[in-house]
Amino acid sequence: MYLYLLAVLVVVAESQYTLDPGVLDKIFNNNLGYPKVITVKLKEGVTSYVDTEGRQYVCIPQYPSDPNISADEMSNSSVTGCGVLQVRSSGENDDPCTPILDSLCTMLIESMTPKPPPTKIRGCGYRNPKELGIPSKTSGTQFGEFPWVIALLNSTDQRYVGVGALISPEVVITTAHVVCRFCPNSLKIRAGEWDMSKSTEIYGHQDRNVKEIYILNEFNRTNPRHNIALIRLEQPLDLTEHVNVVCLPEQDEVFDRCKNCIANGWDKTAPGPKTQHSSILKKVQIDIIPYTRCSTLLKRTRLGSNFRLHSSFICGGGAESKNTCQGDGGAPLVCPIGNDRYKLTGLVSWGIGCGQKATPALYTNVPKYRQWVDKKMENWGLETLWYKIDDS
Repeated sequence: MYLYLLAVLVVVAESQYTLDPGVLDKIFNNNLGYPKVITVKLKEGVTSYVDTEGRQYVCIPQYPSDPNISADEMSNSSVTGCGVLQVRSSGENDDPCTPILDSLCTMLIESMTPKPPPTKIRGCGYRNPKELGIPSKTSGTQFGEFPWVIALLNSTDQRYVGVGALISPEVVITTAHVVCRFCPNSLKIRAGEWDMSKSTEIYGHQDRNVKEIYILNEFNRTNPRHNIALIRLEQPLDLTEHVNVVCLPEQDEVFDRCKNCIANGWDKTAPGPKTQHSSILKKVQIDIIPYTRCSTLLKRTRLGSNFRLHSSFICGGGAESKNTCQGDGGAPLVCPIGNDRYKLTGLVSWGIGCGQKATPALYTNVPKYRQWVDKKMENWGLETLWYKIDDS
């Protein structure tokens, strides 16, 4: 029956052959309702679709994959790593402020996805160890497992551009190199997403437009040091079991020897424009590498012995075939504090290749900017309690 359902949901047609959603009612006696997503084959340039019942669908392109896209290389420097470190963006070696375009396409039916039942929302940083929907054997994550992970989309064409983390119902934290090329009205966020290519989730995602993008003044686009930004939403998100905030660390809190930390994203398995992004949210478990050790390891790479690791970075990973990669830009790196609870420790920023042995990835050092976040939240008139740990 499951294979038959998949066959019904995937429709390959040029323009005449369409899926009548009423067929599903006959199969399941009205118990399951209509699918949230169907896939159709459309002619190039077509961005909308109407079924035989007159229901309108929106065509959403998803992933960059155009091998012909070019980008300017950053200037090389043995000290800063510019031109050698690879920015974790949605394209290969692209300028942090150059948009990258390409994608897949799916059809959305937002209104047909059930809303999660009302539940008491727990505090920040709680992972959902038990599945809320259909687990993935390939990505290692389950629907709703990491409720703070946010997908960043180009609001014009819905292309995936990066990742962020929810720290309040109205604010997402991410890296500056991901959002610096966008105006607020050209970017939107998606919470509660898991599989970008189809609807296997039991609860729908939430999209929000962006009201303001706030980038740290010291951000350096060429290295990039001080790589952090806040996104303020036009409307707050509804916190649910699969959409919730992550805890922030204290100012200058040290995680140098923290183990079993987790980074998430819809990344590529290897760098390069021909490599596709994952459609399902992935996770990688890594250990934090102390600053001095990380600096030594990086000097053994093509960065060279003159490279100086800036204090705005922390390092993680280094195990072969086990690290973040392109498309993970801005993705949260969280470290455990007990009882399936996590603190935001880093944001995916730079790297040398993907998953190379003894080569750590670089993350924005989030504890360095806790006071900066607090100050901006207060300026916006927003509560900081959302991301604070209340042990009472």
